[in-house]
Amino acid sequence: MWNMSLWAMIVLVVLIGAISEMYRARLKNNNKEADKLRDEMAERMSRLEERMANVETILFEKEKADRYNNL
Repeated sequence: MWNMSLWAMIVLVVLIGAISEMYRARLKNNNKEADKLRDEMAERMSRLEERMANVETILFEKEKADRYNNL
């Protein structure tokens, strides 16, 4: 059934090893990119939360001033 020569078998094993290493390297690179994107998104979310807190403070102060002006 399988009548491979020794050299064909060696080439096949080396080829499978090389392909698996390339696949691992690609997965590792994708994980680094995903980690970088996650960190960037976390930083952006933090800035947006800070901006929302500032807007809430401004609105609260405006409502408080309007309430006292209407007395």
